[in-house]
Formats: sequence, C-alpha cells, structure tokens
Amino acid sequence: MGNSARNQIFIPLVRMTVPVIIGMLITFIFQLADTFFIGKLGVDKLAAMSFTYPVYILFIGLFMGMSSGVSSTVAKSLGEKNITKAKSLAAVSLTFFSLSGLLLGLLGLWFLKPIFLSLGAQGNLLSYLQDYMGILFPGFFLLVGTLIMNSILMAKGIIIRTTLIMGIGGIVNIILDYLLIFGFGDFAPMGIAGAAIATVLSWMVTFAFMAVMTAHEKMISFNSFNSLKAVRNRLGDVLKIGIPAVAAQILNPISVSVLTRLIAVSGASAIASYGIVTKVESLGLTLVLALSVILTPFTARLYGAGESEDIDRVVAYSGRITVYWSLALYLILILWGKDIISIFSVDLEIMARSRLYFNIVGLSLPFFGLSHVTTSIFNGAQMPGLSLKLTMVKSVLLTIPLALLGSLIGIHGIFWGITIANILGAVYAKKLLDKWQRERGSDLSSYNPLMDYIGDIKRVFATFRRGR
Repeated sequence: MGNSARNQIFIPLVRMTVPVIIGMLITFIFQLADTFFIGKLGVDKLAAMSFTYPVYILFIGLFMGMSSGVSSTVAKSLGEKNITKAKSLAAVSLTFFSLSGLLLGLLGLWFLKPIFLSLGAQGNLLSYLQDYMGILFPGFFLLVGTLIMNSILMAKGIIIRTTLIMGIGGIVNIILDYLLIFGFGDFAPMGIAGAAIATVLSWMVTFAFMAVMTAHEKMISFNSFNSLKAVRNRLGDVLKIGIPAVAAQILNPISVSVLTRLIAVSGASAIASYGIVTKVESLGLTLVLALSVILTPFTARLYGAGESEDIDRVVAYSGRITVYWSLALYLILILWGKDIISIFSVDLEIMARSRLYFNIVGLSLPFFGLSHVTTSIFNGAQMPGLSLKLTMVKSVLLTIPLALLGSLIGIHGIFWGITIANILGAVYAKKLLDKWQRERGSDLSSYNPLMDYIGDIKRVFATFRRGR
C-alpha cells in the first residue's frame, strides 16, 4: 500500500484513535485509582471490588453494544449526507437508552443481593458489595447517557473535545476518591461507599459536559418525536445494528462471570489477583480497545460512501497495529509484571498468581486483539450478525468450556483455557473475514497478511542499517 493510501486511511485512523486512547487511559486510570485506594483498605475489600467487575462490564457491555449501533447508523447517515436522519437517530437513541439505563439500574439495586450471591460472594464481601453497588446502580443512567452522546459526537468525528471531557471526569473521580474514602477535615472516612459516591459524581460531571457539547454541535433533533412511526423507524435502525452488538457485548461478561466463579473457588487472594490483572490488561490494551471503538464509525462512513477499497485498507492497517501493540504489551508484562502488580498489592500470593496470568494469557493478547477489531469492522460494515457469530463462538463455545476443563487441574489450567480460546477465536475471525471479503469481491480475500509483516520487518532492518 502506497503513500497515497497511507495518507487517506492510516493517518486519519491514527488521528482519530489517539484521542480515544487518551480518553480510555484516563478512564482506566481512575478505575485503577479505585483499586489502588480500596486496596489500602484490605484484601477483603479488594476482593469485593473484583466481584463488581463482571456485573459492571455486563451493564456497560449492554449499552456499549447499543452505542455501536448508534455510532454506526449515525455515521452511515452522515456518509450518505443525510444530516436530518442522523440528528433524528441521535435524539431517539439518547432518550430511549438513558431511560433504559435508569430502569435497569433500579432493577440491579432491587436484585443486588441475589446477583452477587450467584457469583459466590458471601459474608463480609456481600456487605461491602451492598455498600458499593447500592450507590452505583441508581447512577448508571448517567454513564449510559454519556456513552450514547459520546458515540453521537464520535460519528461526526468530534474526538478531542470529548476526550477532554472524559479527562475532567477522571480528575474529579480521583480527587473525590481520596477525599471520600479516607476522609478529610470534619468528614469521617466513608471507605468503599466513598469510592462509589466519587464515581457517580464524576459521571454527573461528564454527562453535563457531554450534553452541552451535543447541543452545541446541533446533533440532536426531536422532530421525529411528532410521529410514533418515525420514532419506531429510527429506533429500529439503531436496534438492527445494536441488538446483535449488545448480544456480542453481553457474551463477554457472561464468560468473565464464569471465570470469576471458577477463580473464586481458590480464595480471596485468587479473586483479588484476577481483579487486578484484568484491569492492568485492559489498561495495556487501550490502543487496541480505542482502535475498536473508532473502527465502527470509521468503517460505517466509508461503507455509506461506497469506498470499498478504503475498507480493505482499514482491515489491513488495523490488524497490523493490533498485533504489534499486543506483542509489545506482552514483553512489558513479562519484564515488569511484578513491579506493576506491587503498585496494588504486596501480598505474595496475589503477586505470584498475577504473574502466572501474565505469563500464560499474555501469549494470546495479539489473537484476542484481532478478534476484537474484527467484530468492530463487521459492525461498521452493517454486518452485526457476523460480529455476534464471532463473539458467540469465542465466548460460549471456546472460552467457557476450555476454562471449565482447565479448572480441573487448577488456576493455571483456567489461564491456559483462556489462552487457547483466544488463539482459536482469532483463527475463526480470520475465516469469517475471508468469507465476507470474497462475497464483496475484495482482493484481500486472496492476500496473505504475512507479507505485510515481512515487509514491515524488512523496512525496520533497512532503516536500522541506514542509521548505522
């Protein structure tokens, strides 16, 4: 691919991805700040936080899936130059999904105890979870509204300003975390409940700023609300992409819930270590996750404009970026994993199990990343069924059975099960991608991607020789 293709696709893709990386890093940092501060309260409270992870990502996965539908349909309409439809889609989506987030949050509050009992939480852990999630559940609609508005603005290509907003929310969260968890002045320490209050207040801040920006960009039009048929049509457009994307997003948390249950059998230190490594892993994979977020609206606009060759370039570039970054991350985790874990806990058992996870599961990070970006490309190309199919095979038919099988020989067996599932999932993703490319007449269907990697290696060595 020549310099022209690089300028048309690679550079804009990077420019859109970098601000999202920054925004995600900020989000992950304040999540890690929660883990860091709560870790100072003791292993039991840290273990309780680990139980919130599958529930949190299940809830977020539901609305991240819907936000994929929003960004894909709004971006496609903008690519088709249908601005009125794009604004109408945005208004219907924001209203419907914010109200849905409020309803589900209240249901989560009502069924809080049964939810965490089913995950294996008992005794003091259940009490800590009630203190934490009892505050978070009612505030979830604020996060949902923020996600939907962010996807609307992202579909229009507004990235940097939304990143700044996420940064403000992150700073607010970290400051309030410290003050509310440990107390200040005449205010007594609130412990784990203080962490929850800090999070909800930060969501309020980001929601307010996103609302102002969305209104300023004139990306919302409530004219379609004059007709129930128009509302149904717009919501149907979003749900056509969103429902399969939601199903795909929910399957991952379900597999994580099963993994959490399996690992919880090994005790509090095991589940605490799992909570830490999954957060560190997510932080390390920020570039891949950010690229996945961008790929849906980026591909959708190209699809709406009929730019088939540019979609091929997106597929090629995103795959190489994912592999190189994931390999670099694995090297970092191997060399400095112990130092990273020691930031959150110096418990020897937690550190040993965390390093075991990095050594084994880290091998499969490039394969995990390739599956992830492939699902985003399918969503952008208005093929959510393929995205769902890929996620279902990887999560339900591979990860859960292999982890269950691995659990028979211990926690290291679970980790090997995850690793093998990631590798086989990437192989299946390549099979689906090749079939889709053949159906649309793409030259990539007969192209060996290894040639790109070999070419990149040759260019690196050539640059090194010239430097000497």
